[in-house]
Amino acid sequence: MYPNLLKTIVVLFFLSGCAERVIDISDNEGKIVGGCNAGFDWHFYGLQDSIDYVLYECAKDSIAKGYTISDERLLTIDFTLPEPPTGKSWNKKLAMQQFHGGKISEKKFGYILAAIEYEYMKIVRPAEDDLDSGKITKNEFNKIVKDAKLNWLGE
Repeated sequence: MYPNLLKTIVVLFFLSGCAERVIDISDNEGKIVGGCNAGFDWHFYGLQDSIDYVLYECAKDSIAKGYTISDERLLTIDFTLPEPPTGKSWNKKLAMQQFHGGKISEKKFGYILAAIEYEYMKIVRPAEDDLDSGKITKNEFNKIVKDAKLNWLGE
């Protein structure tokens, strides 16, 4: 009996910080013309809020062009990020400190984590393409990734 209980606890632990969700983007006739997918692993606080943030960011341009999204609830959410402490920029370390210090809510914490990871990906993915196409060297790529990671995670 105990081995099964232990297996169940381990599986629940691994699943507790992981989630993924998809929304559809449709034209004015209801035809699906695209979609957005967001998911995080090892994200224990603000997980669903982070997913909402990324889905909205992904769909924002489509919404502006008149398309609709399958989760219209996203259109009612204020995704405004709180201002970081004076003289600082948001990164994961700072956001964790502010959240655990009670200075930002779990919802806003989730938005911040998603926003800074989203910015990281907006830098790294094009750099990967530039590396693959020979526009930048491996050393240049490594520097770009290192700087982006520092901005994302903090010192």
